[in-house]
Amino acid sequence: MMKRFVFLVLISVLLTFVSCNTKKIEGDDRPAYVYTQDIVNPPDDFLILFNNLSVGQKVAKVTFADSLVWQIERIGDGRQTVSMKNDTGYYFVNLTDTVGLAGGFTYEINVNSFLYGESKTVFVGFRRINRDYLSFEPKF
Repeated sequence: MMKRFVFLVLISVLLTFVSCNTKKIEGDDRPAYVYTQDIVNPPDDFLILFNNLSVGQKVAKVTFADSLVWQIERIGDGRQTVSMKNDTGYYFVNLTDTVGLAGGFTYEINVNSFLYGESKTVFVGFRRINRDYLSFEPKF
C-alpha cells in the first residue's frame, strides 16, 4: 500500500515538472520570458510564456524603456482571452494587434482561460514595429 502511494506521488511530481516546461516555439529564436518574472526593458522581439494554462488568469508584468509601436500576437490555442492593463484601463488583444505602448509604465499582460479540463501553453509575442510612436494610433 505504501509503495503504491509513493509511486503515485512520484508520478504526480513528474507530470507537474514536465507540464511546467519553458520550451520555446520550435523554429522560433526569439527570447522567451516566463509570465512569473517581471520583464523590464525587453528586446525588440520577444515572447512571454504562459505555460500549463488551466482555468483562471495568469498575469505578466512588462515595463518598456521607450514609447514604441509593437505588434502583439497570441500564439497557441486562440480560445484564451488576452488583455493588457495599465493605469488608464484595459486593452483587449486580438489574435494579432498593433498598438503604441508608452515607455516607463508597467503593463500587466493578462491571459484568461475558461477551458475546463484542458491545460494549454500560450505564448504572447511582442515585436517592435518601425513606426513613429507620436503619430501612430491606437496608443495604450
